[in-house]
Amino acid sequence: MRSFFTLCAWAFALLGLIPSTSRPQDSIDYRLLKGPGYLVFEDGVTQRARVRCNYYTPSPKDQWDKSPGQVSIEYGLPVWKAEYDALLDKMPAGRRWRLGSNYWTNLSASFPFDIAGRKVKAGYYYLVLERTGDKLWSLVLLDPAEVARRQLDPYHVNLKDSGEGVSVPLQWERTGQQADRLKIVLKLRDTDPKQMLIHIFFGKHHFTSPPLTVKF
Repeated sequence: MRSFFTLCAWAFALLGLIPSTSRPQDSIDYRLLKGPGYLVFEDGVTQRARVRCNYYTPSPKDQWDKSPGQVSIEYGLPVWKAEYDALLDKMPAGRRWRLGSNYWTNLSASFPFDIAGRKVKAGYYYLVLERTGDKLWSLVLLDPAEVARRQLDPYHVNLKDSGEGVSVPLQWERTGQQADRLKIVLKLRDTDPKQMLIHIFFGKHHFTSPPLTVKF
């Protein structure tokens, strides 16, 4: 059984299938336990990163008087491997990728926002990437309640229907500099700090969202 899970890990690492029981790339070990009719992974400490934009509204006496909220993205840090280029190139339209490692990559917004002509409610969303055509990619915001209803783990996103979500088209390019681990950046626009771009770097792949505009 253990060798089966290890084989799956190396064959489908980018697509998010079950990882091996020893993961030197992120120094995480886990135990696989069996119960009556179920399996459970007990993860060790997971390395994750968070980026955020935190807003404040000043008063005459205190520029940090109140905070209407923030936008933040939290994600795991998978290590880039050379073979991922071929996997990404061959990924068919309609296939999704978990965008990260271990737990869901997630976006939390304290207030509603507009992005790509869509109005999105304040709240908490799971983020995945979707191949939408030749050299075309989208960022999809999934409702965690819908994901829970479907009983989906992050590795399921390339295997099962994970729901419609909010689909945001991305610009894609290959860069000269390689990101050895997944890196996500929220970049505020100097001309309008209520707008930000989401930048995703992995290997030599760079994805950029249209402006996300917060509403408060």
